[in-house]
Amino acid sequence: MTKKPKHKLYDTAEYMFIEEMDSCKAISETIDIPERTLSVWRGKMEWDKRREENLAAPHKIRSILLKELSSIAAGNKPKVDTNALSQVSKVITTMDGTVMLNVVISVFKEFDNWMRMQDHQTAISFLEWHKKFILHRAKIESNK
Repeated sequence: MTKKPKHKLYDTAEYMFIEEMDSCKAISETIDIPERTLSVWRGKMEWDKRREENLAAPHKIRSILLKELSSIAAGNKPKVDTNALSQVSKVITTMDGTVMLNVVISVFKEFDNWMRMQDHQTAISFLEWHKKFILHRAKIESNK
């Protein structure tokens, strides 16, 4: 792989493509980087390969766990430490795709400060909804 580009939004674009599964066009429209630049990065930095690897990892783990569980259900002795299997299984079931609450709060604060500079009245109305959402997420987190 070649040296990572020095563009300030490179890491964001890379994350959006690999982790969020966004297209170059969608990334271009979201963070205002030319689609051509994104396509060059995609090729030179092997984003497609890394996206596939990212997708394969949870699938591979799940496949191994399902085979092991089937083997145990068929009466065979476990080939994997059952405590470790239980821990991995728990991790997989908790990977629900949500963002940690502290990250949500930080992003809302940053957005609210920016919005206040754009349109104070709109910022106030957003603030009410942001607080409600944070309380909602906090309630969910406390019930886990």
